[in-house]
Amino acid sequence: MYCRHCGREIEDNAAFCPHCGGALRKEAHAGGGLYGYELTRLKVPGETKNPGVAAAIGFFFGWILLGPVGYVYLGQWNWFWLTFVVQIFAIPLTVGLAYILLPVLFAIHQYQMAKDLNVLVVEKRSKMQGDARRSEAGLSAEE
Repeated sequence: MYCRHCGREIEDNAAFCPHCGGALRKEAHAGGGLYGYELTRLKVPGETKNPGVAAAIGFFFGWILLGPVGYVYLGQWNWFWLTFVVQIFAIPLTVGLAYILLPVLFAIHQYQMAKDLNVLVVEKRSKMQGDARRSEAGLSAEE
């Protein structure tokens, strides 16, 4: 099999190209699934984020009803507003049960989201490096 990004030969079952870092399967890319919808789409930050910090922010701030602040750390304002609204309605509708569960859910989701974002940042960096190498060699992006 050949990489559709750089054209080099790779293993048939590879999720990422070992040469350019490009995602080869839809499920290997963090932009698919839940994050594929416009409302929940991930914005790729300029640098990697620490999953532990994201989880800690979501968990500890969740107890004072500010769990969505972890999404601000991750640069995902769409997720901040979405979860903020859900939190406002969920706590009274569940007679406070959501108050106990939401900090744990924020911690788990923000930890995983940070890992997904880090994959996207690495992909973006390797693509930019690959493009830079191709331009230095005098090749166009399609070659």
